[in-house]
Amino acid sequence: MTHADFEARIRRIDPEFARYGASDASKVARTSKRPIVSGIAGFLWAGVVIAVARNQQTIEASLLQGSLPREYHVYVFGALAALLAVSGVMVMMHLLRMVSRRGSARSNSAGILVGIGAATVMSMIPSQTYVAGLGLLDENSRNVIASAGTSVRATAGLDIRATTFVSSLGN
Repeated sequence: MTHADFEARIRRIDPEFARYGASDASKVARTSKRPIVSGIAGFLWAGVVIAVARNQQTIEASLLQGSLPREYHVYVFGALAALLAVSGVMVMMHLLRMVSRRGSARSNSAGILVGIGAATVMSMIPSQTYVAGLGLLDENSRNVIASAGTSVRATAGLDIRATTFVSSLGN
């Protein structure tokens, strides 16, 4: 095998290395541009964080009704506080990343921040606005939405205590 054969193989396997050499090969590959997916992820993330931040009394009442011993409630609330703190730091990180970077990293962070903004705006809309919006729908559309909500609520009442765990080994 000659040096020319070796170089031809390098061009076939890694044309970027063959073109730019080792100096460019050490650079980190850029992330892909997916602003829509990033926006959806930001929306869902912010929705969860906003729901946790707003419903502390509901979470506490749920924990009191559950079977988790009372001394562990502090750990649950500590984990939720850590979630809120880490989320705040991550929002600041994405804000700085959007301002200081270029290309796909910037667009991904921008998508996440747009999703967070959309979730924040959606959480500030009063419930009367949703009720008024449903009032504008015709009877068939309201029935479809009501039946979908009813079916989701009906499946939420699962009784986990009656669940039996089985394995394919027969244990």
